[in-house]
Amino acid sequence: MIASDCPHPPQFRQFTQINAGLVTPVVSVVAPVFNEAEGIRSFVHAVVAELDRLSYTWEVVLVDDGSTDDTWEMLQKLHAEDSRIKILQFSRNFGHQAALTAGLKLAAGRAVIVMDSDLQHPPELIPTMLKMWQQGTHVVHTIRSYGNETGWFKRKTSDWFYALCNLVSEIKFIPGAADFRLMDRAVVDCFNTMPEQSRFLRGMIRWLGFREASLDYVALPRTTGVSKYNFLKMFSFAADGITSFSVLPLRWITACGLIVAAMSLCYAMYVLGEVLMTGNTTPGWPTLVVAVLFLGGMQLTALGIVGEYVGRIYMETKRRPLFVVQNKLGFDSGMQMLTNAEKAA
Repeated sequence: MIASDCPHPPQFRQFTQINAGLVTPVVSVVAPVFNEAEGIRSFVHAVVAELDRLSYTWEVVLVDDGSTDDTWEMLQKLHAEDSRIKILQFSRNFGHQAALTAGLKLAAGRAVIVMDSDLQHPPELIPTMLKMWQQGTHVVHTIRSYGNETGWFKRKTSDWFYALCNLVSEIKFIPGAADFRLMDRAVVDCFNTMPEQSRFLRGMIRWLGFREASLDYVALPRTTGVSKYNFLKMFSFAADGITSFSVLPLRWITACGLIVAAMSLCYAMYVLGEVLMTGNTTPGWPTLVVAVLFLGGMQLTALGIVGEYVGRIYMETKRRPLFVVQNKLGFDSGMQMLTNAEKAA
């Protein structure tokens, strides 16, 4: 992809567009949904209440990420009550980042807001985010602070994650940034051209480099359901964030291999000096230690160099779709979900 492939930010925004007799929404709200049957109606009502206060046309895009409860049935009822609530169902659980990607691909608004559907991202911030967008901001990030109900471990692991990301990556992450943000149409269009498999949206949006601003909020406690992010999912998410924007860990392995190899050479020189100066040595032991250390160091060096290329190639060459859509309601019948191969073409 070359720079000219991305549309430039518009110099002005036409808040109501008519295309083939259809009104294009100005604001799109995208939210992934996974086993939220108990609370999804409350979420939608809270978001719609904020959107109805505005003078813009709007849509809500809800992506069912393979729920196993009655979430899809609830989404169908919400769509039947208001056609501006558009719904998408995956064939299975593909993950939070894939669900956000699908929603961004289908969102038609000039401003697109992504947020979670558990009401921990306060809908009350939507008018403020749109005001910042009207003033020329292309991306409005939200910076999360935790309430007293959040434990020490959750707070510290979040701090450590952002510190590690900023240590190893050229892209500087905003500590506390959440997947609750507003993006201008130009940003969304550029994002939709990015074909990588391992997706870490917080870093991908930062990488695009548009005009940004931030907005603080306090994460609200859940009123229904439970968090779907266990320790293993958080670990996998952190690994994606680190490896997607840095090869420095692999270079550290290479450096460790070189250091071990250098230490083995120094030890070999020490043993040789001891033999020449004193003649004292344990038969076979120095040779064995030097050989093991030297070969181990060189193996780590080789693995680091090869892994720098293989790790990237393996994930990208499979070219599988990021998700599989089973059902969708409310979207233009001519709209097609693109596979990765089509996106890359």
